[in-house]
Amino acid sequence: MRVKGIKVHRVTSWLLVLFAVITIILGYGASRRWFIPYDFYILIHLIFDWIIVGLSIIHVFLSRKYLKLKLGRMLKGLMSERAGPTNLLRLIQRITKWVIIILTFFVGLSGLIYYWWFAIIFDNIFLFTLHLDLDLALSIAVIIHIGIGSKFFFTRKKMKHWIVNLFIGSLILSSTIVVIYINIPPGFAPNQIKIGTNFYTYDPDDIETVRPDLFKNETFSAFDTLVYLNSTGAINLMYHFNDSMDTHVIDSLNGETNWWYILYYSGGHSEKNTVRMDHYPVKVGTSIILYKENPSYINHVYSTFREEVTRLNDNNGTVVIPTVTIDGDTFNIEFYNVSVTPHNERNDTLQIDTITALDVIMTLGDLGNITYEIYWVSSMGRGYYVRTYFVYRIDADTNFGRCGFVYEVGDNDFKYPGPNFIYLGSDQRILTSPEYLRFFWTCL
Repeated sequence: MRVKGIKVHRVTSWLLVLFAVITIILGYGASRRWFIPYDFYILIHLIFDWIIVGLSIIHVFLSRKYLKLKLGRMLKGLMSERAGPTNLLRLIQRITKWVIIILTFFVGLSGLIYYWWFAIIFDNIFLFTLHLDLDLALSIAVIIHIGIGSKFFFTRKKMKHWIVNLFIGSLILSSTIVVIYINIPPGFAPNQIKIGTNFYTYDPDDIETVRPDLFKNETFSAFDTLVYLNSTGAINLMYHFNDSMDTHVIDSLNGETNWWYILYYSGGHSEKNTVRMDHYPVKVGTSIILYKENPSYINHVYSTFREEVTRLNDNNGTVVIPTVTIDGDTFNIEFYNVSVTPHNERNDTLQIDTITALDVIMTLGDLGNITYEIYWVSSMGRGYYVRTYFVYRIDADTNFGRCGFVYEVGDNDFKYPGPNFIYLGSDQRILTSPEYLRFFWTCL
């Protein structure tokens, strides 16, 4: 019976290894949009979470019943004259097991904020920030625990060659480095922009916007940082304003063409976008990256800019969006040819009567087509500087836990999961005259 129990224990051990690795990859991949559609892979991530909880309970029970590895006995053996590497590995394996159990409890429960019934009861106790903040330590503990378990597995199979030990050690080290690299934000110092492989520093207090028709009160765009660096002689920027696209266009940068950009805020991750660079506001903790892009992509984006300006002119300067969709948690509605009116919710940073994505929701509310609520968020998760309004409720669907409304807007050619979906607050997403806008329910 004991032999059979130990075999079951080993099977559950390797199943835990399998599901843990897959769950970690799914969590990272979905949240960073390596895998699309996001919702599907997050659902699988959550299902595997429950499986891991069940397997962990079985694993701990079998460990206590059949292995009976006493911590005191391990420490005594480690301090004896005959102590060897095996004693130390057993001790580390024991410690990492309990670290994994404790961290899994907090990481797992905080991740359950995905479920409305859990969020209602525990939203202020098991904050989702725990899921993010403890995740790195849990991943490293899992890697070490799996590595030591693999070492003992090969030992039982009489595979004690130094090459095996080197392979396991290298795998533990490389996996740990990868997990740390994924979790740690890029090494941007405050007020830096990366162009190609070079970093440049700018002083926000010295920057003036080239779009005073859009920004005010010392607010500036990603493009404004380039203009400033050019004025100091740090870079060589050639550009012009294109009326047919309502944006500034980079002709050459440091003697090269076909530049595009990535911008993401505090706590965010890099994401491709289709936003005019002189429309994208810079906030504290913003990362800006200029990179060489395929000319066909840039030309495609530019063609959508021209279509927007043409649409705006055809409507005599009024922003009319052909299709507005709201895909809630419990409902789906669609509106056509919505004439958007400004509400100046962000008159602290944007010029009066500048149209934003949030104005679309507020316009539909004015027309009596929907009811809604918005709320101010100063910081969220790892984003220490958010400072934006979020749509908290539309009709009967209200945000809970980490589930709520996000949006995408732009040309149909770049719809979700394409670059129209970015983490730029709807109250700061300046609109020229997009082809569609969609607010939809998801869990982040």
